[in-house]
Amino acid sequence: MKKFEHIAIIGAGTMGVGIAQAFVLANITVSIIDVSEDALSRCKTQLEKNITSFIHHDLTPMSVDNAMSNVNFIHNINGELPLTGIDMYIESLPEILELKQRLFKQLSDTPDSVILATNTSSMTVSTIAGDLPNQHRIIGLHYFNPAHIIPAVEVHTGPQTSQDTIDSTIALMKSVGKQPVLVKKEIPGFIINRLTGAMEREIDFLLDEGVVSPEDLDIAVKASYGFRLATLGPMEAEDMIGLDTAARASANIFPTLSNAHLPSKQLLQKVSDGELGIKSGQGWYDYQGDNGEKAIASNNEKLLRQLALFMNQQASDTKESL
Repeated sequence: MKKFEHIAIIGAGTMGVGIAQAFVLANITVSIIDVSEDALSRCKTQLEKNITSFIHHDLTPMSVDNAMSNVNFIHNINGELPLTGIDMYIESLPEILELKQRLFKQLSDTPDSVILATNTSSMTVSTIAGDLPNQHRIIGLHYFNPAHIIPAVEVHTGPQTSQDTIDSTIALMKSVGKQPVLVKKEIPGFIINRLTGAMEREIDFLLDEGVVSPEDLDIAVKASYGFRLATLGPMEAEDMIGLDTAARASANIFPTLSNAHLPSKQLLQKVSDGELGIKSGQGWYDYQGDNGEKAIASNNEKLLRQLALFMNQQASDTKESL
């Protein structure tokens, strides 16, 4: 199995800093590369804050200084990338196909032993890889925001991705505390984004039809479906409910579900009005002033407590299975 000692992350944005943290806390050298010096500075500050929050929740024994000693911040002014001494590149650029294709063409000059990973949230590996000659070592790693907290990583492949690349990548994810899930067939959106997309379509329908308010919808999901999903997967829950009951309920409900091909009218209106959520100060909720920063801090705090419970439960389940 391939040994990973140095990983380069291209893109110092929100996802880049989140992706870096697990490797840093596992004592793997990480180089974070970006064309923006400001982005790198923000990345450094945020990474230190995130590691501090992990220490506070007893999620790592490392100190901030020890963890940060594993990180290099590289200001990539002229587009040239370090092509030696790296075991894996992880691309974390905006979801723009041409940007990703151009980068992977550049990375094709790296040694054949280097794994090339994309953090795309919707595109397939073969779409990005195109006709590149080195597709056996190109793989997808779909992290979830906030990437430093959410354990799951979807590992998806192209038709030419080698088994060695798959096995090494999955082993790496497990070694740094992530929960890798292998997507067995190429499909846009992979697993989770397709499930959340289906749910989002029905949420749009319920809001547009006036069935529920945004506030009550959040309460309903968090106190029922979401509450259960934090511990039980959907297939485990269906076994508990009873497959006969699930089949009857599906037969009654499925014909009434939305089959819309466009987003909610309310959602499109908000986007048109510039109400984009926390980043704009207004979405379904009001984030004016410092409410946005408070909301992010509160969300992360709740997720960190959940992560601690999740990791303890995973450890307990592992002991019981031995």
